[in-house]
Amino acid sequence: MRWKKLSDWGAVRLRADEWAPLSAEIAAPDLEAVEQCLEELTGFMEYFRATIDGAPLTGVSDGQLAVSHSFGTDTWGQQVLRVTFYAGGPVGVASPDAFQRLGRAAGSLTDELQAEGIRVDGIRWTEQPYVKRPF
Repeated sequence: MRWKKLSDWGAVRLRADEWAPLSAEIAAPDLEAVEQCLEELTGFMEYFRATIDGAPLTGVSDGQLAVSHSFGTDTWGQQVLRVTFYAGGPVGVASPDAFQRLGRAAGSLTDELQAEGIRVDGIRWTEQPYVKRPF
């Protein structure tokens, strides 16, 4: 259930004007409890609305990490909560870098779900292509 990769992915290195997105599809019997847990973790962050690659994006951000989420279905038709973490900060330029931030965010979410006793059937992590940072 944990995501462990803490380095650049993709054909080129992450630039200062880009975000590295890490997505999770969380399958659980009580997705509302998972969403509530996520909202408790991100409750201190500021709401944002932006456009990325021509598509609207809403979520919360603390300036270094942004988080968006929505309900959907996976490829097997199972209800899931889709969470995407966006982090900036190229390796060797920022400390912590984007991949350390993503690792900490992913770890915090799984730790909090366990601490709250929320049953999770699985988390599927997907490293997405870098996107232009909107702010």
